[in-house]
Amino acid sequence: VHTTRKDDNNNTPYVTAAILWMNSNCKTLSDRTEYMLELMKYIDVDNYGSCGQNILSLPKHIVKIQDSEGRNLKDRDSYNWEAGKLALSSEYLFTVAIENGLNHDYITEKLWHPLVAGSVPIYLGAPNVADWLPCENCIIDLRKFKTPKDAALHLKAVAMNRTLYETYHQWRNKPVTKTFQTMLDYFQAVNDYSLDCILCDMSSRVSQGESSTDIKSKLMKTIGRF
Repeated sequence: VHTTRKDDNNNTPYVTAAILWMNSNCKTLSDRTEYMLELMKYIDVDNYGSCGQNILSLPKHIVKIQDSEGRNLKDRDSYNWEAGKLALSSEYLFTVAIENGLNHDYITEKLWHPLVAGSVPIYLGAPNVADWLPCENCIIDLRKFKTPKDAALHLKAVAMNRTLYETYHQWRNKPVTKTFQTMLDYFQAVNDYSLDCILCDMSSRVSQGESSTDIKSKLMKTIGRF
């Protein structure tokens, strides 16, 4: 399934593995860097960023897409980093999506970007990630593997079997899950509530001693959507 690709501008290989990892925060509560460095002992990973980096620079066409040449890459407001990230992710079978933390309901663009780009997320984060997914069997959930080595063996098997790999994309031709659709309906129904108000309400509930795992469902019930 996986093939090496070359940058049209300088004819040098840039996709040399089935897995993409983009990361600059090397110290996280999820021990993301430690996990990935162990995983990389058993499977090749193209790693952009400062944590075990093995790819020194972005492909020329990605730099062009995000209009970042000559800019300060730490200042993401100065260029279209998201467009470049999505474009690069779209060229890999898998994209690492390990969150900074492992809390319930803590889900960021790390999960959404690969799904949008057409890559399969290798996910570690919220234990209840299934509650937020628009699909079934569309991520590689690292919690299901005892060790990084076990995860690497599974990833190799999927990468080498086109039929097996394509099962992770079958959801794209199906309706989203009922849970996800309900969530979409909820957010459409609360347009009168700003994100700031919703987060403030959640913060207040936490400070009053409510369990963080129950806050989302209780808030939605308060709005009257569940």
